[in-house]
Amino acid sequence: MLCAFFISLNSVANATYIIQNDSIINEKVSSKVESLGEELYKKTSIGVYVTLPVSLEKKSVGNFAKELAKTLKEPYVLLVLAKDEKQVEIVNSKVLDDKFDKEGILSPFPWSGSIIPLLSGKKDNDNYNVAVLNGYADIVEQLAKSKNIVLEGALGDVNRDIYHYLKIGIYSFLLFIIGKYFYRKVRKKSE
Repeated sequence: MLCAFFISLNSVANATYIIQNDSIINEKVSSKVESLGEELYKKTSIGVYVTLPVSLEKKSVGNFAKELAKTLKEPYVLLVLAKDEKQVEIVNSKVLDDKFDKEGILSPFPWSGSIIPLLSGKKDNDNYNVAVLNGYADIVEQLAKSKNIVLEGALGDVNRDIYHYLKIGIYSFLLFIIGKYFYRKVRKKSE
């Protein structure tokens, strides 16, 4: 039993959450992804992996992701970002279907999506670094939240919070203007 404990401890310590990185993201982002993945795995036994091939070699991103996912231990989430094809996909174990918002993460809108809006700008490795880190952190943090766990290395989502408060401010201003308009109309009629 003691041997099994040390073997499993060693496999967690050597676990890698970046399956393939064809020089798309830098070492700093890579180490942050590894630390987030390791912390989540230790606390929940969920593996969140990322693969970053330059090219899919004429395969669809969905087929590529499904083939690679067959090699992963459940429960898992796999984020695939193919640079040449400019395609992103997330596949996961069925058990995790309701534990994170896949459509939200892959949304092209900046107030909900954490990957695609960052890739739509100028194409350079900095965009990929930020997109991978934001997307990966978003997945990991949503999974941790679904299990009521707080991650020490969590990034948070500043962009989504800014959009949320901006939206509240705009709606409040519009309500104020509409209220003032109706107040003046009612006041004129009463005079």
